[in-house]
Amino acid sequence: MAKRNTNKSRGVAVVEFTLSLLLLVPLLLGVFIFGFRLIRALQMDQIARDLGHMYVRGVNFRNAGPRQNAQTLASGFNLTPSGTSLVVLSQVRLVTQADCDATGTAPAGTPCTNLNQPAFVEQMTIGNTSAGSSYFGTPTVRGDFTTSPSALANGPTSVASGFGGVLTLKTGEIAYVVEMFNQTPELNIPGFSGRPLIYARSIY
Repeated sequence: MAKRNTNKSRGVAVVEFTLSLLLLVPLLLGVFIFGFRLIRALQMDQIARDLGHMYVRGVNFRNAGPRQNAQTLASGFNLTPSGTSLVVLSQVRLVTQADCDATGTAPAGTPCTNLNQPAFVEQMTIGNTSAGSSYFGTPTVRGDFTTSPSALANGPTSVASGFGGVLTLKTGEIAYVVEMFNQTPELNIPGFSGRPLIYARSIY
């Protein structure tokens, strides 16, 4: 009789252990995935800050040397045209009446389309452009930041506040923005871990 009760207890223990695994295994996987993502996010924050410091000091990342330096700085993130990461460098400023007048397309004092709104003066990318895009928008017409709707740093419709919701610019101020994206398909459990993307940003 005692032996039968022992076997029954062992059977119950096995069933309980199996049921507990249904909860523990996804929990452990989640801890590992979010832990590795957190480590990457911290590394990306530092890379974005370092690139931002260089950008503010006038480093032109359109040139091959600085671009190579950025790729070296972000080694391990595959910051190449076919890689898994992207860096977006932008300059944003508040459009003033003086900017409108400087275009010479209308009489002096005539307001332009983007007057008193934050707009992209410059934007460039390093890495795989399919890995992401700026949360504040992507200008399609280079240099025309006073009238082009695409130059406005309002972001997509999902980010209604746009750049103005992050930082309020004063007349004459320029914001240097560095955004970094890293696709992480290897750190993803469909339906559990969310979008396989890590994002970091630094603004100066």
